Formats: sequence, C-alpha cells, structure tokens
Amino acid sequence: MQKYPVAVIDFKGNVRESVRRALKLLDWKCSPNESVLIKPNMINSKTSEEGVTTDPQIVSALVEITKDFGCKVYVGDSPGNAHPGKAREVFSLTGMLKAIEESCAEFLEFESEPPKVVQTEGVIIKSIGLARCIFQHRIINVPKLKTHMQTLMTGAIKNLVFGCIPGSGKSILHRVGITPKKMAKAMVDVYSIIRPFVSLNVMDAIVCMEGNGPTGGNPLRVNKILVSKDALALDMVSFKMAGIDPLKIPYVREASLRGLGPRSFDEIHLLGDPLEEVKFELPSTFLSRVSSLAGYFTPLVTASPHIISERCTACGNCSSACPAGAIKLDEIAQIDRLKCIRCFVCHEVCEFDAVSVKKGYYEIIDKWIF
Repeated sequence: MQKYPVAVIDFKGNVRESVRRALKLLDWKCSPNESVLIKPNMINSKTSEEGVTTDPQIVSALVEITKDFGCKVYVGDSPGNAHPGKAREVFSLTGMLKAIEESCAEFLEFESEPPKVVQTEGVIIKSIGLARCIFQHRIINVPKLKTHMQTLMTGAIKNLVFGCIPGSGKSILHRVGITPKKMAKAMVDVYSIIRPFVSLNVMDAIVCMEGNGPTGGNPLRVNKILVSKDALALDMVSFKMAGIDPLKIPYVREASLRGLGPRSFDEIHLLGDPLEEVKFELPSTFLSRVSSLAGYFTPLVTASPHIISERCTACGNCSSACPAGAIKLDEIAQIDRLKCIRCFVCHEVCEFDAVSVKKGYYEIIDKWIF
C-alpha cells in the first residue's frame, strides 16, 4: 500500500526552524536553477493574525530554503475578485510584499497576462482559464487552514483551485457548483490539471479561522505547521485535526475516489509531533448546501447573506464578484433573494464585514448531518 507522508510540527515561535524540520522529515529538495512559484492564500487584505491570509514568515522561510538550493523564486496568488493591480495591493496591506522584497524573491501577479485556456476531461468543467505562470514553475502551495461557508473547510486543494484561476474566472465554479456534489466535482476537475505541477504543500495552521470562514470567522490559534508533498493527504490530516471526518467533505471524498491521493486515512504516514484534535466552530450555513431543498422554498429554509447597512460602503466588490448577478448597488448593496444562489462569495470578498449570514429554520439538521 502506498503511504503518503505528512509532517506535523508544533510551532514554538521559530517559523524557519519549524519549516526546515518538516522538509527534513519529508526529505524534500529542489534542484539548482529550478524555477519555483510559492503560492500563499491571499484572498483579501486581512492579515494572517486575523486568520485569513498566509503568514508572511512561512513564505519568507520557504524563499530562504529554496534559494539555498539555488532556485529562482517567485511568489504570487490571485485574490478574490481580483483585477490587475489588486494582488499587489493585497500583498502590500498584509505585509506579504515586504516579506517577498526582503527575502529577494520576485512578486508575480496572476492577472498580468491573459489566462491559459486548458481543455479537461472533467465531469463538469470541460475547459478553464488558468494562470499561465503555474505551468512554468514548480509550485509550493502554502494554504491557510480555515472553515468555509460553502465547502465546510478550505485548505490545500481549494487554495490551488481558486487561487490559480485569475480574476472573474472563479465565478464559473460558483455558478456550476450550486450543490456540494457539483462543487466537489468541478473543483476536482480543475485540481486534476494543477496537481502534476505541485511539488510541496505547507499548511499554515498557526492562526486558523473557525466559524463563518474563509474571511468573516474568528481567529483560532492552533500553533501547527503541517507539510506534505500531496495536497489531498495534507487536507485529510488538517481537517481531522480540526475535528472533522475529512471524507465527509465532498471535494475531499471526490478527489479520493478519483485516486488523486490517499483513499483513506490508513494510507497516510504521520511524521513529527502528535496530531492533537482541536474542535473548530463550524460555519452557520450547513443545511443550506442540501441539494434536495433547492428551488422555490430555498430562501425560507436555508442560511443566506444579508447586507449590514451601517457598514456597507457601496464599494461594489460584492456586486462585481457575485456569480449569479444577484447584487445591485444603490446607496448600499441590495441582494435579489430569488437570484441568490447562496455561494456566499459576497461574504467572502467584503473587506468591511458588511455581509452577515442569517440562519434558516432548519440549521440544526446540519449538526446531525455533519
């Protein structure tokens, strides 16, 4: 039976030491003159201490280590609702750009050139536009461990899938992924294209997010760094640490069934420190993804986004990001309830915390389901 090693490291204050220890346990190396792309989670301008974006210290450590091997190192990502110039702004506000410059890596903006349209043999996604740079470098994926209102948890696979689709192209997945199963299939369709280019996955679980993630939840200090050469193995271990059966998460189960990593936890080999369970508060959205309730009655029984009028600045981020075209701008943003597909992208991209989530009548069933 093939075993997928995952290093579990207790973070005790020294990021570089923690990352180096993990890579030694995995015997990970890269070749001199190799071109490496480090891809953190830079969804918006909230910081790593808020539990939203990747810790710049982890990226700095990886730049230092790969440069020691003689590699040419780039760092880049596509934030939520990205347009040319958005990534640089996000990287600057979070301290990531400073970390890149101080470690002498090169910043890459995924929106700086047209995406490469790739044909797939996917179940749902038949073609997709991906950032050209991901095909030109060896990728080090550096996700943040967080809850997610649409997919329950987000980690290595989701960071690769959505972060490698530039700009508004991300909305395609939200439009087709209106049920958990459809979203899972669409995500794994895209992941199967990206996976061969990924060399390493480093999970920032120092300060995680619980509750209504991936941007509006609460920071949770876990003080772990988890590392694997396989993204699915890393997600399975990370989600198990968060107190969740990973195979109950549809996209994890879908990737496993397609053979894109371990098929069960028995195929994972843990290295390093003990894996201790930390119970995460889950999002308030989970009956809202039960497909049998889709249709005319959905607004009555499911969690849904609502605009907080006193916080809304009518900036337009939610409106331009909404894959269903359900948000119009007046003095504040207005959500058309009949058009809303409850993907919660509006909640995800709002940097003013002006989108709340109101629970549906039967949200208690979520606890029973999950």
